[in-house]
Parts: sequence; C-alpha cells; structure tokens
Amino acid sequence: MIETILLPSDFSATATNAGLYAIELANQIGAKKVVVYHTYEAASVSEPLSASLTQRLITEPFKQKSAAQLNEFVDLLNTKNTTNVSIEAFHSYAELKDAMNELIKATNAQLIVMGITGGGKLKEALVGSNSVTVAKSSNIPVMIVPTEAGYKHIGKILLLSDLKDIEQTSPVDAIKNVLDVTKAELYILNVTNNIDKAAESEGKQQLESLLANYTPSFHFMTNSDFGAAVDSFVKDREIDMVIVVPKKQGIFESIFSVNHTKTLAFHSKVPLMAIKH
Repeated sequence: MIETILLPSDFSATATNAGLYAIELANQIGAKKVVVYHTYEAASVSEPLSASLTQRLITEPFKQKSAAQLNEFVDLLNTKNTTNVSIEAFHSYAELKDAMNELIKATNAQLIVMGITGGGKLKEALVGSNSVTVAKSSNIPVMIVPTEAGYKHIGKILLLSDLKDIEQTSPVDAIKNVLDVTKAELYILNVTNNIDKAAESEGKQQLESLLANYTPSFHFMTNSDFGAAVDSFVKDREIDMVIVVPKKQGIFESIFSVNHTKTLAFHSKVPLMAIKH
C-alpha cells in the first residue's frame, strides 16, 4: 500500500504541477495523506550580530512567507481532492535532502512526488536539480513529474531493466507495490546491442519469474541513444509512467540528459519513478 505521499514544493509552476499530479495520483491509488513540505532559504546579513539573533532575523520573514504560501498551496490542491485525501503542510529551515529523510521517518511515507526542476529553472540540467538529488538519496520511491505532464490515469507502466544481477539488485517488493495500487499493465524494456542474447538471458528469466503474477510483456530495442529508445517506446505504447532502478552512477545522466536546443518529448510527457534497491 501507498498511504502517505511526500510532496516537496517551492511553489514554482513546475512544483505546482507536481502537486496537482500528486493529488490526482492519491485519488487513483487510495492514498490517505499528502504531506506538503517547503524549506525557506536564508538571506544574508551584513552586520555582525549574535548567532541566535542573526538566525531569527534571517529566518522569521521567510518562515511567515512560507506559512502563507503553504496555506494557499493546500487550498489549490484541495480543488483536485475528490476523495478527501488528508493534506498536511510542514515547513522548516533545512537542507531539502535532510528534511526529506526526517519526514520519511516521521510520517512513514511510501512515496515522494516532485517536479522535474526547482525554482522555475526550466532549462537547468536535470542532473543538478533537487528532484534528482532526492531520487539518488531516498530510500523510498521518488516520482519525478515533468513540467508539462498533466495527470492521466496510470494504466500502463514501463520498467527499464539492464537484465543484470536481477536477484541481487531488483527492488521487487517496491515494484509490486506500485503495480498493486495502480492495477496497471507492466511492460519491461531492455535496450541492448544483442537482442537475441538478451531475450534468452538468465536475467530475463529471473525477472519474468519474480514478476510472474503481473504477466509482464518483455521488449528489446537496439539504439545507441538510450533516451531516444525510451522516448520512442513510450510514445508508441502510450506508456503512462516509467520505472527506473538506478543501480549505478550515470543512469540518471543517461536518462535525464538535456539538449539545450530542444526538449526531448520523453521529458515533457511521462512521469518517471526511481526505485532504489
């Protein structure tokens, strides 16, 4: 079950879209609570003051503004709240990654939902965004919602797999949990330079066995551009969400690469969920 969703927000257009998506998702999967979190930033103080006074002068105005923005944001989310999901709001002066770890413990959350970039920096390289930072460090699944992705009922899920070290590295229980709450069809894609070998591999057989109750359909593609291969498959099969298991440094860079002259369609339409083992 996914009963509690954490929703970090900086109130940008990107974060607002992710928030509205999270409420619709909560309605679909029967989640009971969405916890909105905002961290307010400090301003600089030029005059030498005592540490306690400096902290108070820096944070108090931002704390008040944060509280007001949170209340407005909760009101907005409630316009999409059709199943009486409980919406709670928290704010603090803290590093986002540390705050998320504490909130996961305090709320027993099972999922984090975030926008694809922070602060409205829509052209920022994704490998440097807050969402990817949290996805790399979080021990619970993180759903990254693209800026232009409106909510669509999740009926088809794509799992990306390299079919390597399956039994040792696959977060099977977490993947099953997502499939159970969404009731979605499962597609598994392997991008490879040898389709015949991949189709007969031990990893494919192991993953098929582990997820047998969900009758996954396996697919194989050859393409030197991993992102383009995923993009093509998502479009052709009308996939609603992609799951990736970041087992090594570099997978986020390959999926979230940014061409500064254009935006890949994959990045603007379909949410991606990162699930660590």
